[in-house]
Amino acid sequence: MFIASVFVLMIGLAVGSFLNVVIYRLPRGESLWYPPSHCPKCGAFIKWYDNIPLVSFLILKGKCRNCQGFISWRYPLVEALTSALFLTCFLFHSPLSLSSLLFFFKDILFIIILIPIFFIDIEKGIIPNKLSYSLIICGFLLSLITKDTFSSLIGIGLGTGIFLAIFALGSLWLKQAGMGMGDVKLAAGIGAFLGYKEALLCIFLSVILGGIVATGLLLAHIKGRKDRIPFAPFLVASALISLFWGKNIIHFYLSLIW
Repeated sequence: MFIASVFVLMIGLAVGSFLNVVIYRLPRGESLWYPPSHCPKCGAFIKWYDNIPLVSFLILKGKCRNCQGFISWRYPLVEALTSALFLTCFLFHSPLSLSSLLFFFKDILFIIILIPIFFIDIEKGIIPNKLSYSLIICGFLLSLITKDTFSSLIGIGLGTGIFLAIFALGSLWLKQAGMGMGDVKLAAGIGAFLGYKEALLCIFLSVILGGIVATGLLLAHIKGRKDRIPFAPFLVASALISLFWGKNIIHFYLSLIW
């Protein structure tokens, strides 16, 4: 178990390193495969020994070896976060069996797509269609294998419908979109993966988290009333909570009202 956990952590670090490439290049329309990893400031290619997840960042003290430009803290953060979520997913499904192995890989794929969405929306204020459509398509296709097709379809419909309603009401009453179309597609993709029960919980939690953070930013005068606050990070965080603890939260809630 220990050896398997370490292996999963290492795989998570490697995948996190690739997700950093996705986060940087995808919104810029660049190829994910070429050219090789390079410093965004001076353009120097990064040697393999300077591209070891977490370790190289610590050895280089967060600076490029060539130009001494600072490396964003986002790089080690994404690597560490991906690794931690991979391990959480592994422990959640352990001990792995043939029946649970498919759900393990399904959840890993879910995590892999969600992490770039989280950071891209924070940095660029957009959710690339390639990621949101991948969520919808992969979630639905996998539901055919896991026999959760009905729940997946209802989840897609709920995510789309609720956020389209927010988008429309905001446009009509506030004269500005209450929600971006990227958030609508993301909600649909989350519904495709989680199914309708956990999707509803995710939407509920995201509204609460978003409200708390938005209130804090307003009170601290970091954001104004008309400033846009990216909503995808709250959806992603709520989706991960719903993925691992959704059934327990729903069961606890139902036990209070029944």
